[in-house]
Amino acid sequence: RALVSCGLCQSACLSRTTPQGHSYYMCRCSVQPLYSQRDRRCHARYSPAQQLDTLVWQDLCELITHPESLLLALDRAQGGAWLPQELQARRTTLRKATASVEQQLERLTDAYLHAILSRAEYQRRRQDLERQLQTLATQAQQLDAQVDRRTATAGLATSIADFCQRVQAGLATATFAQKRTLVELLIDRVLVANGEVEIHYVLPTHSRSEKIRFCHLRKDYFNHVI
Repeated sequence: RALVSCGLCQSACLSRTTPQGHSYYMCRCSVQPLYSQRDRRCHARYSPAQQLDTLVWQDLCELITHPESLLLALDRAQGGAWLPQELQARRTTLRKATASVEQQLERLTDAYLHAILSRAEYQRRRQDLERQLQTLATQAQQLDAQVDRRTATAGLATSIADFCQRVQAGLATATFAQKRTLVELLIDRVLVANGEVEIHYVLPTHSRSEKIRFCHLRKDYFNHVI
């Protein structure tokens, strides 16, 4: 289904079946270097199709049955290093620091109005305090953005977990056509390099995306078409 690629040269893999009935995935740059527009033939080994298909399906079932690793990866990808209580504590600290600097600014202005400070000294100290306020405001904005990202991440995690839960029930009794549909939906690419397999998954985060293959959404899908 055009999902398998060579892990050595990134070329697409072809599927072939020998007269003896053995099926293989073969790097196109290995068997058709002319059509692949490569200067050198790739030396990647052939991959037994049945073994690779079985391995990919088993890995997909494991991922759907135990989505905890997906949720952890999503949290790391979104930079969710802080726990909610840590975020709240950081926000409280920033508010207290801002209030303290604002009080210092008020006292400084009172001192200048009562002729305790010269104009030059007042302006210098005020500029320092205003810079502190600006720094604190920037940190607060960054924290708010992180809170928003965490909220969005929580929504994505809920959608992914819900999808996995709905799909789990039918994995054991899935027909070949259903397996193929699920593989096409959830896998963007399978890289194979002399026995090493790397699977790139794509999980739908909304019900609307459960019927659209990821390759149809990629903007770079036709960039390297020969």
